[in-house]
Amino acid sequence: MVTIARGIHAGLLLVLWLLIPAMLTAAVKPATATEQKGQDVIYLPAVADNAPKAFLQSMEQYKPIYVVNSWLLNGEGSDQGYLDQELLLHVSFKRRIFWNLFFAYSHKAIWQIYDHENSRPFREHNYNPELFLEWDRIKWIDDLRLGLIEHESNGEKLRYADDGSPVNYSRTWNRVYVFGQTSIAPAVNLGLKLWAVTDSDDPEEGSFIVDNSDIQGYMGSGELTIDLGTFPKQLSIMVRNGWKRDTKTIRVDARMPLHLLTGLTDRGLDIFIQLFSGYGDTLIDYNRKISRFSAGLAFR
Repeated sequence: MVTIARGIHAGLLLVLWLLIPAMLTAAVKPATATEQKGQDVIYLPAVADNAPKAFLQSMEQYKPIYVVNSWLLNGEGSDQGYLDQELLLHVSFKRRIFWNLFFAYSHKAIWQIYDHENSRPFREHNYNPELFLEWDRIKWIDDLRLGLIEHESNGEKLRYADDGSPVNYSRTWNRVYVFGQTSIAPAVNLGLKLWAVTDSDDPEEGSFIVDNSDIQGYMGSGELTIDLGTFPKQLSIMVRNGWKRDTKTIRVDARMPLHLLTGLTDRGLDIFIQLFSGYGDTLIDYNRKISRFSAGLAFR
């Protein structure tokens, strides 16, 4: 298995090496400086394109942003001593630094809001910053992203059980990746993300091997996504398979603008439903199969 892992790692790094020259020479789409209507050309002030934006205005949505009520379907919560109904919050944004270089941050929080007997605790946080290069429309690829570094951890550490025995709650890993998405039919987009773990195998050089050395056994080396429909009316399906046997994971996200049901003005709110079955639901549960149904609101 180690030989296979190193082979995949080396292969992905080779793919990245071959892609870099093409991506570095890809033209960056210039911002338009004119508006044309018939034969009239109106020149817009250059300062309008170059004026600095406020911090919040300069951020773009990256992955879905939502808050949902969630139910663990097979008693996975009660098996571990917490409630099977909880609140799931996810926020994500990206910001261009310069040229095609972006910083992004995503955060998933699991809130045991119904557990009033234990002060309604947050049982898990997953912190996910990354730095990547992104290009639009390189040949047949609509969106190409080169992840220079993607870190994900739960911010935990070594704790001690009631009997005094040490329990390591820390989960973390670091990756480089390449992601590509292309349209294969009207309103049908196919995406593929492949990654290689960059953490050292030496326990003295990093915590990855200590915290969760077998994470790729459950998370694998990539995932495939297919998006059906036009955002925000969209169905998104993600599948991946770990290196271990019987570690398939599927996630289905469905969203629809709320105003289509209420008849009110569109306020950028969508009904959001998620089905998840597999591994990697959260980092603390990366090696435990979780099945959950979630429903709530997504934000645009």
